[in-house]
Amino acid sequence: MLFTIAAVAVMGATLFGSTYTQTQIGGQSLDMNKMDVDVIEQIHQMGGLQLVMPQAFAETDCGALESSGRTVVEFNLTGESVELPIMGGKTYNAMTFSGTVPGPTLRVTQGDVVKMTLTIPDGEVTGHGNDMHASQMSAGNFESVNPGETSQYCYIAESAGVFKYHCSGVKLIGMDQHVLSGMYGIAIVDPANGYKKLMVEKTSGSGELDRKFYDADALEFQLQYNQLYLTPEGNYDAGAMFKHHNTATVVNGMQFGYVPNMAHNLLVNGDVNKNIFVAQPWNGLEHKQYQSQLLFVENDQHVRLFIENHGNEPLFFHIVGEILDRVVQGNRVQSAATETWLLGGSQNMIVDLVFDEPGAYAAVNHDYAAIYTGAATVFVAGDPFGLNPVLVEKGVIPAPVASYAYALGNPSDAVPPMGEQSIAHPALNIHGLYTDEVASEMQASGDYVALWEVIPVVAEILTS
Repeated sequence: MLFTIAAVAVMGATLFGSTYTQTQIGGQSLDMNKMDVDVIEQIHQMGGLQLVMPQAFAETDCGALESSGRTVVEFNLTGESVELPIMGGKTYNAMTFSGTVPGPTLRVTQGDVVKMTLTIPDGEVTGHGNDMHASQMSAGNFESVNPGETSQYCYIAESAGVFKYHCSGVKLIGMDQHVLSGMYGIAIVDPANGYKKLMVEKTSGSGELDRKFYDADALEFQLQYNQLYLTPEGNYDAGAMFKHHNTATVVNGMQFGYVPNMAHNLLVNGDVNKNIFVAQPWNGLEHKQYQSQLLFVENDQHVRLFIENHGNEPLFFHIVGEILDRVVQGNRVQSAATETWLLGGSQNMIVDLVFDEPGAYAAVNHDYAAIYTGAATVFVAGDPFGLNPVLVEKGVIPAPVASYAYALGNPSDAVPPMGEQSIAHPALNIHGLYTDEVASEMQASGDYVALWEVIPVVAEILTS
């Protein structure tokens, strides 16, 4: 209560000019004694000063926007508290948008209207809201929705880029628990005029520069970073959060979610129990949608990564053995050919790169504490393990392939919805911090591969 009163007092002083506090930023004040009388009279006749916003930003009425001629994209979410697994065979009390951590990814084109609807089921333990960082509207729209109720608002996605959304408006003091327990996600706003071609500089033996251009179409992945702050019982620990003592570092909700599993052990080492990677906590088939999966790409292919840092800790994004060929923020190029790029809390970027050589490449938060607590993601480019002849001989694939995605697919939670300049993945497998209900729906759709059913068949073929 004292915290709330203090916060209101400070906000009131700032907004309404109380002497309780003063701004630290110098500026100009309006001295009425020095103003021309005619100017004051004109303001009086106008009814006072009025804040005028450009129409594109000011219009948020759903009815008006839906009849504006713009493309309208509906984004429907539910707020649900569920129990989800964490490393070590334990579970924690998660809060989710629509049963997944992170929540579903919204993808629109710059200038589209987003119609966001949030429903809170009757049996939910608390209210939830949704703050869409891609919007430019009154924060009052983000207030929490009570159990059994639905809220809706509309906005124009004016700016291109990657934007966070998260639970908000939960009476201020409880918002941290909701966000850090899983209620976050991203909105991808594609540029109205499309993405740009990628230019990568190469050198000849004599040192001369050769510029190679890649088409703007790209194979895309999404990586969302955060932390968990938990008690031994799996409840949110606010005390640990205030001290920045996190329990785990997660990528798309999971620690070490994109490292080898037993199938990769078999393919590379011929033994499901002989691990390839130093940490493989999600090996067994019993993990189903939680079994770890690798990210597969082709060599000399334009790859685009949508990256968001949702957490409290900085993200020093780095790919071991690779260079980030281009970093874009807010549809503006920020860097080319850089080794690491820093994102603070609630910051994002788009990384474009090309994997030149076959190999395994670990994408990490180059904070060693973050690496060892879960922020390691492995990309496999080309056929570094020489598996093509074996897979062809055993009849797993009919002919050599440019990436192992043609045999195993890529993990569904690491792949965003398709855009106009997206290269389609050969296949998607069911992977992610999903409830069993969500995973079952994905399997029933027929659009995804359930590897926990496929792996035993492939293993039998390989060992026969």
